[in-house]
Amino acid sequence: MKFTKSVFMAGTAMAGLLTAHGALAQSTATQTLEDVKEVVVTGQRNRSVGGLAVDQSVTKTRSSITEDYIEKQAPGSILEAINLLPGVNFSDQSATGSVGGDITLRGFDQQRIAFMLDGMPLNDTGNYAYYPTMNPDSEIYSKVDVNLGTTDVDSPTASAGGGTIGYITRRPKDKFGVEVKGTFGTNDYAREYVRVDTGAFGPWGTTAFIAASNLNANQFKGVGTEDRKQVNGRIYQSLGGGDFASVAFYYNETRNNAIYNSSLPTITAGNWSEAYASTIGTVSNSISSGSTGYYGYRINPTNNGNIRAQFKKHLTDNLVLTVDPSFQYTLADGGTQVSTLTESTGVLSMVGSSYVWNELKGYDANHDGVVSTTAYKVFSPSVTETRRYTINTSLIWYLDDHNTLRAAYTYDHGDHRQTGHVSLLEGGQWIGDVFAEDESLWLRGKNGEEIQKRNRQSYANLKQFALTYAGSFFDSKLKIDAGVRLPDFERKLNNYCYQISSSTAYCSASPGTTLVLTGTSSQITAKAPASWTVSYDKTLPNLGVSYKVSDHQTVYSSYAETISAPRTDSLYDRLSLDLQPEISKTVDLGYRYASPLVSGSIAVWKTDFDHRVETAWDETIGASVATDVGKARMKGINAEIGFKPVEGLDIYASSSYTDTEMLENVYYSATAYNPTKGKKLGKIPSIMHAVNVDYEHGNWDFGVTGKYTGKRYASLANGDAAPGYTVWNANVSYDFGDIGPMKSSYVRLNVKNLFNEKYISAISTGNVFYDSGNYFWIGAPITTMVTVGTKF
Repeated sequence: MKFTKSVFMAGTAMAGLLTAHGALAQSTATQTLEDVKEVVVTGQRNRSVGGLAVDQSVTKTRSSITEDYIEKQAPGSILEAINLLPGVNFSDQSATGSVGGDITLRGFDQQRIAFMLDGMPLNDTGNYAYYPTMNPDSEIYSKVDVNLGTTDVDSPTASAGGGTIGYITRRPKDKFGVEVKGTFGTNDYAREYVRVDTGAFGPWGTTAFIAASNLNANQFKGVGTEDRKQVNGRIYQSLGGGDFASVAFYYNETRNNAIYNSSLPTITAGNWSEAYASTIGTVSNSISSGSTGYYGYRINPTNNGNIRAQFKKHLTDNLVLTVDPSFQYTLADGGTQVSTLTESTGVLSMVGSSYVWNELKGYDANHDGVVSTTAYKVFSPSVTETRRYTINTSLIWYLDDHNTLRAAYTYDHGDHRQTGHVSLLEGGQWIGDVFAEDESLWLRGKNGEEIQKRNRQSYANLKQFALTYAGSFFDSKLKIDAGVRLPDFERKLNNYCYQISSSTAYCSASPGTTLVLTGTSSQITAKAPASWTVSYDKTLPNLGVSYKVSDHQTVYSSYAETISAPRTDSLYDRLSLDLQPEISKTVDLGYRYASPLVSGSIAVWKTDFDHRVETAWDETIGASVATDVGKARMKGINAEIGFKPVEGLDIYASSSYTDTEMLENVYYSATAYNPTKGKKLGKIPSIMHAVNVDYEHGNWDFGVTGKYTGKRYASLANGDAAPGYTVWNANVSYDFGDIGPMKSSYVRLNVKNLFNEKYISAISTGNVFYDSGNYFWIGAPITTMVTVGTKF
């Protein structure tokens, strides 16, 4: 789309939608606009019931949690804390909540949800992946906003079909202080956390904080550990009149062993403890996906960090400039990381494929003086290194007390490097260099060429213009928020390998003599190395209207369109694959009630989803590739309520019903098709209920949380399914107050899975069309954590 055409369509959309003030991602501009709306229109800010059931002033469906609720939860992923909100389901893989898992939002998985930290996009630029290990410590958050089902007008993302989850960092404190806490618990869990606030210093009253944590724990089943080190910080400078400048940073290193996932027949037979082997066995069983696989060959290392700035300045009394630049870096590896090589035949066997490599055939690749006739193990990592630069800027024009215009521009550039240097194991047994950076260990062929399982580089460039208008009428009872987002997204892709599918590549100067999928006799034709560029753009309108029918009651309705551009793995599958971007259109109709003692909301919604892309088996080429499975429709009801029946008692409850339906069969030949029409989407629970009760009495605080998650199908076949389950958590704390120099000293006990429920947590889908190759993670049993904390 040319720029002139975009501007014309933008103007048309703006005129057709009236105009509006966006309930947007939590960029500086968005926070500025929402703070004004909360204070001027509602007369208060962030009123909640114990940090839940937060009053909302936006004209779309949103739920939030604040630090009042967050600080009472066990240390771990912030995703565990938002699991109570309607429409949200976090399926954990570990007992800590900070290693892995899936999160879904109103029928969308985490790759279709935009995650934002102070307005900075967190999803991977290539495949939109998002992992709990990327989260800062929960102590640094002041608030988390979840936009259900819709993106924000200024969301700097190419994939946000299911909504946005925005994290907001706490400001530094005005006075000097030190916070120290230690947590110990089940599975030798140990975590230390310290935060130092400088208080106001220097001639301009600058404030800052720095926080560091260290976590070590054993896995809850089998052998394996989780180790995590993290540093967070922020410098904040007030510029007067609500203007400010801020710079925040985050760095994290995580090393953890994967937790074994089982087949459904194994679980239903009562085997809940199947795990990876604790010692290295023979070649056949030490790299298998079964219970005898060695845990040390399943490492998920991550080094990631970011630096993000925020700037707000009044240029005139009615004109405000905001600028949010950021830089992110990620180095990560994961998946099945050990393969086998037979030197006499040149066969390199990886998960799902075996190739004959001419460069290795009859060659002593490990230089032990013998051309082996039996297979030996080699390290075959999947390393991704990303450097990302983003700037999100806005001009806000306050036309008068009731009308606001905003123009926003985003530039986002990601350099996404994916390699798979097959390497020799240290001593022939051990993974030492987890990112395969030691060139002396790289496996090389006869001609000295590096042997790789993948070798590619992509550049993701997003240029986005957004316009929004906000109007309030009839003594601010009627609010109209409208806007339009104009993303122009480009991928530049460079594949240096012969490619069969995203996970099946032959990175060599020649394609070898035989390309055979393991377990079949079929030869596969690979695509040659190539470079190419694809681009996507669309005009995305966004409209919200609310009306305050009384002092405590508001009705609202919203409409939003979103786009999710194809992922790099999907595009690398086959060069001839012409994938369309995913498109969703969502309508909400809601009601809110807010009073000092009761706060709640209910919304009915519907999403039309087109060109849904899933990785599925392709009969014609004998490999799993990205497949357009057509149209889907989602609809449902979300509700939440919080109330204070007596002093010190907070009660919160939420409920969700989500109905998903595929609308088309998927053809793989002129007459043959997969019968997907009428099927439910995988991993999405149709029913969820949650409750949280908190009671404070004197120095004591008691809390209990329960969440019911309904049945989830593993695939579009709708056969294998994880049964519904209920998990209860509890917490109790005692505040000792001040003890000498120690202030607000306390001890808190958190118990997860209080009644030791046996359940299936996360799901890994094999073939989306059939119930084959599906695997399931077991939920962690009862887990206790004791935290002792104080401040100075």
